[in-house]
Amino acid sequence: MKRSPLIFHPAGVFFALAAMVAVILPWLWLLPLADPGQAHVRLGIFGFGGMAVSGYLLTAQRAWTGAEPPLPTLGLATLALGARMLALAEPEAVWLASLPLLVVALAILLPVMRARRWDKMPLALVPLGLVIAEGALVRHQIQAAALPLAMGALILAVGGRMIAAFLIEECRRRGLPQRPAARTWPGLAMMGFGVLSSGSIGTSALAITALWVLRTAWTGVGAWPASRMLCIAYATLAAGLLGIVAARVGMLPPLAQTHLLTMGAMGSMVVAVAARVSMRRVKDVGLMPLTRHWIALWLIFAATGARCLAEIATPHHALMTMAGIAWSAAWLLFLSAHLAALRQPAPFPLLSAERARSEPA
Repeated sequence: MKRSPLIFHPAGVFFALAAMVAVILPWLWLLPLADPGQAHVRLGIFGFGGMAVSGYLLTAQRAWTGAEPPLPTLGLATLALGARMLALAEPEAVWLASLPLLVVALAILLPVMRARRWDKMPLALVPLGLVIAEGALVRHQIQAAALPLAMGALILAVGGRMIAAFLIEECRRRGLPQRPAARTWPGLAMMGFGVLSSGSIGTSALAITALWVLRTAWTGVGAWPASRMLCIAYATLAAGLLGIVAARVGMLPPLAQTHLLTMGAMGSMVVAVAARVSMRRVKDVGLMPLTRHWIALWLIFAATGARCLAEIATPHHALMTMAGIAWSAAWLLFLSAHLAALRQPAPFPLLSAERARSEPA
C-alpha cells in the first residue's frame, strides 16, 4: 500500500519545525525582545526540544496504540508553531502559548490512556509536563537551570531504551546473538541522586552516571552507521554530566555546563534520531546516514565546544559567533535532506529499517 507523503506524518513536520527553530536560536539576542534570555530558554527547551519530543512521541504512539492521533498531524504542528510565535509576541501571557500546547499534549496522552498502555504513560506525560514547566518558568516558580537537567534525564532514559531496541533489531538482522536490553532505571536513579545531593557523594554519583552512559554508548561501537551515530550522540550526555561535576568544583562556569547539556547532548540526540527519517535505506544493511547528516553532527559538537570556550576565553565575541554559525549550519544541513524527503512517501518504519523477519517455525 502506498504511503502518504512524509509531511503528513509527525516525524516529518515536527522534526522540520524543531530544526527551523534551532536555526534561529543563536540569533534571538539580535532581536528587540524584552527578555532575550528567557526567550532563548523557552524557544530552546520548549520550542526546539518540545517539538522534537512531540514528533517522536506522536510517531511512537501509533506503534503503542495502533491508533492515529485524534487531530491531523498538520493541525497539531500548526498549534505547536503558533504557540511558539505567541510566546515570543506575548511572553508574559503564558496561557496564550499553553492552550495550543495543551491540545498537542492531550493528543499524545489520551490515545495512550484509552489503549491502557500504562507502561508508556511516563513518556506520554512528558509534553504535558513541558507545558506545566514553561508556565512555572514564566511565573518564576522554577529556575531555568533545572530545565537542562530534566532534558538530560529524558535523554538518559529514552535514549538508552532506544539504543537497546535498535541494537537488538540489528543483531537479529545480522544473525548475531542478542543480549537482553539493559535497564535504564539504575542510571536514572543515580543521576537523580547526584542532582539532588550537592556534596561529594552526589558529585560522585554524577560521575558514576557518566560512566554508565559511556558504557551504554560503547555497545554501539561495532554497530552499523545509524546506530553508531545514535550511540556517539548518547555519549555526549556523559560530557554534560561531567560538566556538572566540573561546575560544582569550580572548574567550569555554570553556563558552559548548561550548554554541554542543551547544545551537546540534546542537540546531537535530536539530530541523530530525526536524521533517521531521511537516511538511505539499504537492503540487508539498514539505515545509512547521508554525508550531510554526519557533518551536521560534527558541526553541533564544534558549536558546543566553541560556546563552552566562550564562557572561559576573553574576548568571547568571536567564539560566540563561531558557535552560532556552526550550530545554524548544522541544522540547515539537516533541513536540506529532511525538507527534500517531506514530499516523498513516508518510509516504514519511520525511525528504523524494515524489521527483520523471523524464520518460519
